[in-house]
Amino acid sequence: MHYQSTLSIFLFLATSISAQTRCDPVASAIPTCGVPCIQSAASSVGCGGTDYSCRCTNSAAIQNGALGCVVGNCGIATALQVQASASAVCACVTGAARI
Repeated sequence: MHYQSTLSIFLFLATSISAQTRCDPVASAIPTCGVPCIQSAASSVGCGGTDYSCRCTNSAAIQNGALGCVVGNCGIATALQVQASASAVCACVTGAARI
């Protein structure tokens, strides 16, 4: 029983690390003007640096928290690009978790 729990934890961690590594290039496409806004909003819900799984799980709260900052820093047109790029990161995370 202990072995099975340890294996489950290992597989979860391996999947999370794989998602982060595989999705780094996708995340780097987020316009830089929105990055500090997303980081701040993610931090406020307990998501660390590049914990994309956490960010995607809490995406609604992060979007709400980052919206004003992103629009202020980036303008409307680029804010839409920030949103699309963040959605692409979550699509990557979902795809990486299936592997």
